[in-house]
Amino acid sequence: FILCYSFIFFAMASQASEVANDASPFVRVYKDGTVERLQGTEIVPPSIDPQTGVQSKDVVIAPETGVSARLYMPKTTNPPDIKLPLLVYYHGGAFFVQTAFSPTYQHFLNSLVAEANIIVVSVDYRRAPEHPLPVAYDDSWAALKWVASHSNGGGDEVWLKDHVDFERLFIAGDSAGANIAHNMAMRVGSEELDGVNVKLGGGLVLIHPYFWGKDPIGAEAADMDTRAHVDKLWRFACPWTSGSDDPLINPAMDPKLSRLGCTRVLVCVAEIDVLRERGWDYYEKLGKSGWEGVVEIMETEGEKHVFHLDNPNCEKAMDVLKRVISFINPDKAHPITPSEVVQEIPKFIRVYKDGRVERLGGTDIVPPSINPETGVQSKDAVIAPEIGVSARLYVPKTANSDQKLPLLVYFHGGGFCIETAFSPVYHHYLNALAAEANVVVVSVDYRRAPEHPLPLAYDDSWVALKWVASHSHSTGGGHEVWLKDYVDFESVFLGGDSAGANIAHNMAIRVGSEELDGVKLAGIVLVHPYFWGKEPIGAEAADMNKKGFVDNLWVFVCPSTSGLDDPLINPVVDPKLSRLGCSKVLVCVAEKDVLRDRGWYYHEALGKSGWGGVAEIMEVKGEDHVFHLFNPTCENAVTFLKRVASFLNHDNA
Repeated sequence: FILCYSFIFFAMASQASEVANDASPFVRVYKDGTVERLQGTEIVPPSIDPQTGVQSKDVVIAPETGVSARLYMPKTTNPPDIKLPLLVYYHGGAFFVQTAFSPTYQHFLNSLVAEANIIVVSVDYRRAPEHPLPVAYDDSWAALKWVASHSNGGGDEVWLKDHVDFERLFIAGDSAGANIAHNMAMRVGSEELDGVNVKLGGGLVLIHPYFWGKDPIGAEAADMDTRAHVDKLWRFACPWTSGSDDPLINPAMDPKLSRLGCTRVLVCVAEIDVLRERGWDYYEKLGKSGWEGVVEIMETEGEKHVFHLDNPNCEKAMDVLKRVISFINPDKAHPITPSEVVQEIPKFIRVYKDGRVERLGGTDIVPPSINPETGVQSKDAVIAPEIGVSARLYVPKTANSDQKLPLLVYFHGGGFCIETAFSPVYHHYLNALAAEANVVVVSVDYRRAPEHPLPLAYDDSWVALKWVASHSHSTGGGHEVWLKDYVDFESVFLGGDSAGANIAHNMAIRVGSEELDGVKLAGIVLVHPYFWGKEPIGAEAADMNKKGFVDNLWVFVCPSTSGLDDPLINPVVDPKLSRLGCSKVLVCVAEKDVLRDRGWYYHEALGKSGWGGVAEIMEVKGEDHVFHLFNPTCENAVTFLKRVASFLNHDNA
């Protein structure tokens, strides 16, 4: 009976962890029906914005289906006899991720409401795959009807009854939300809104709309892999579809396009968005359809899909915001300037007086994949959804359950404030390292300063390390198949570059003083580690400007620090250095790197500390900080990669 029960339990666990449908980078569905969202899960409460005075609150629209909304009202509401335009907004996320309560949309709609002086209803519809299309369309229509019910004195929402001009109703959205907005406008053109006195007399705003089609147009034919991915996403979100020429996704094929239920449309596209061509095609086909309205289009050069959400303070994002405002409320189309900058780390980050953060680099991400050259496979995993810690996992082509492989837990760099585990530079580097060294890699995506100042990145990294350890045979927990099947937990390494190397060292110190059940930490790889100190050493004194930059960066990311001789940033002064929890260390430095002398100093101090392991060091002549990430095919980068691979596999050779 016990053996039978164990077999059933094991079979159920295997089924639970087996992926049935992977729609990365959005969502993953397991055979037991479990849905794992890979992004867009963070939410923020409604609030009164301290800078703009915009107020928000949440309302339930249809309790039987769970449809709800976040409402926004500007500080400068007019007297009761002067009503404001209303914007009904549908969020993006490919129909799978994001919500109306996401911090991304809270920030964007706060700004739009304040600048345009409008009321906004941001709809939270049900999402695929649990609720496949057309459920999101049905929910969005129910929300629109709920809004309309307030136009003739009905409805219970005071903000709508008291402040909205229902003759100036706009529908808008981005990406999948723009798709919904279009389809709602089509429905307005052919159905009554329960006979209430509502006109879609304002217009329709489509930002980077998620439209597609069976046959490639324009530049789409240049990347058939991306085309196939978009096709797959649509069929996953809408399994009942007739295909990629379904009018729901390809409005250019809709014979009813001329019946669009509004008189004005603004389409926004971005030059390097895969959906760009479809936005232009929609603009052109709508204009030729016989529809009796005016359609405008705005293209932003040099930008990607929904860039205005990811980098809202950049000049081009402000241009988009200004254009949308002028379309909705021309009287409010005044120049928009960024808030006052209160803190800036050049090339890294800028913080504004209103609390907004603008990252100046390291914002690009790429999805997991199977690398066509090396066969390395990657996928994303959520480690701690309550705090947003996740990881990208890599397994080499040769991985099999009969021969366990070393594991490298990797922490990305970026001064603790930029870059992610999903950045193209790290994706390329760790693909190459997994193939060269024949190791499994877990690349940790920790929370970043300044929104999440240190020590949070250390805390997140420790949570990730404990999650990894939970998969060892001695603990018996954990559900990630790649770790359970392929990893030798007696051969675990930590690694990182720059700030990530700092994290790797501090995790090894913690391993030396705390239990990490089921894992033997064999070694650490510190690439151009971000260590520092109060007093300059070596060549540091020759460039006090650079020293000042590094000084300021540390205090910025760790405002609770005791200073530049805090053991977190200057391990040489740490009395616990001799308790480093591994038996070997590889330190890599670059000749022209401002952090070079600290890497040498660490290597020497570790050797003299009484620690019982072996410390190696490698210096690359003529190169600067993390050169191997930005020029990965140069001779020095290839040599460097082989040295790291050799270090990880020395005992397994």
